[in-house]
Amino acid sequence: MSAALPLVVVYDRGAANVGEIAASLTKVAPLVFVTRHGSEHAEPLLPLLRDMGEVLTFRSTPDEIAGRLGAIGPGGITTFSEAMLGVTAELAAGLGLPWHSRETVRLLTDKFLQRRRLNETGTRGVAGWLLTRPEDWPEAVRQVGLPAVVKPVRGEGSRNTFRIDDFTEGRGLVAELLAAEPALVLEQFLVGRPSAPYGDYVSVESVASREAVSHIAVTGKFPLLPPFRETGQFWPAPLPEEEQRSLRDLAGAAVRSLGITTGITHTEIKLTESGPVVIEVNGRLGGNINELSLRAAGLDLVELAGRVALGESVAPPPVAHDRVVFQYSNPAPPYPCRLDSVSGRRRLRETAGITGYRAWIRPGTHIGGGAMTNDLDLVLGEARDHTRMFGVLDEALPHLSFAFTPDASATPVDISAPGLPGLAAPSGG
Repeated sequence: MSAALPLVVVYDRGAANVGEIAASLTKVAPLVFVTRHGSEHAEPLLPLLRDMGEVLTFRSTPDEIAGRLGAIGPGGITTFSEAMLGVTAELAAGLGLPWHSRETVRLLTDKFLQRRRLNETGTRGVAGWLLTRPEDWPEAVRQVGLPAVVKPVRGEGSRNTFRIDDFTEGRGLVAELLAAEPALVLEQFLVGRPSAPYGDYVSVESVASREAVSHIAVTGKFPLLPPFRETGQFWPAPLPEEEQRSLRDLAGAAVRSLGITTGITHTEIKLTESGPVVIEVNGRLGGNINELSLRAAGLDLVELAGRVALGESVAPPPVAHDRVVFQYSNPAPPYPCRLDSVSGRRRLRETAGITGYRAWIRPGTHIGGGAMTNDLDLVLGEARDHTRMFGVLDEALPHLSFAFTPDASATPVDISAPGLPGLAAPSGG
């Protein structure tokens, strides 16, 4: 490794944590971390980052450290953080390193511009309209129709994302959201095809290397909780190979239409009666996807991202599956509250098929509530097939019990548990 050129990792909260980076990237190249001064997530982790490599911080713009990075002479740059895509693009351009261009990052981080580009290039994406002031509401509805989905132009985790069915209620909601958001996008509400007990959408995990796009897996999903909160995912998706091939082709077209030539991508696709529609392309590793990949195939996607960034030619074949590996998350309540206690974790871990349990929120933590996805934990498991996967979850999840104390302003609700969605095995299994 001594002869390898350094790899720059632009770090903040994202799809790879400090432990994963330590396990996966320290063996690839010497590491140089770039963080934003005062980052709530990165600041407490600086001692750990310094144990792994050099750390450079900037206060306002990445230009502050460009000269120091240039003197180091890195061989590649990457990030696993959605919030740091723009910073990474600026540094990559200044250093002459392969990564997303500034224009590509603009398309990746602006939901309206991304949808417009996908549709302009003939890639089937969801239709949308930009709102920057409440007065834009009537024209947006005329263009998109109702029901529709409103969301911030920039954001992740289903933050401030709502379905709108009524014109008057929608106008009030948009005015309220625009008081806090600089811009919104009103999107066509996509009606998924009947898919129970599975979710009616998937994601495709891909890698772009030297302008060629390879696909790693099609990820199946559990059903969403209202309004659009995710509950988990699994490999493989419960779809025939011919359909999975068409989904990989659609994801590849979407990735190329946005100008992505280097790095790992995560493309979400809605399954409708009239065919698949691209919901969104993310220009980084998907959340918790590396954990699935390691268990399913021993394929380390964090390491792969580092090697791609350093210019290696990488073209992994789609993962071959001999069992179902899954992740399920218990959702936090949508109202402001405090998590008081969690019980039953030992019995859950002892359930046949459960391979691990990770708590994301500790007792005593305040939870802000709201519409965005906010997970309490991550339940890990595996099964011989999809039918048995649901059986494992049906056996394991009732062991867990969560207690919450709502804020005084919150509407009183049953707080003995967060409200697990009903899970049922596929019929005929």
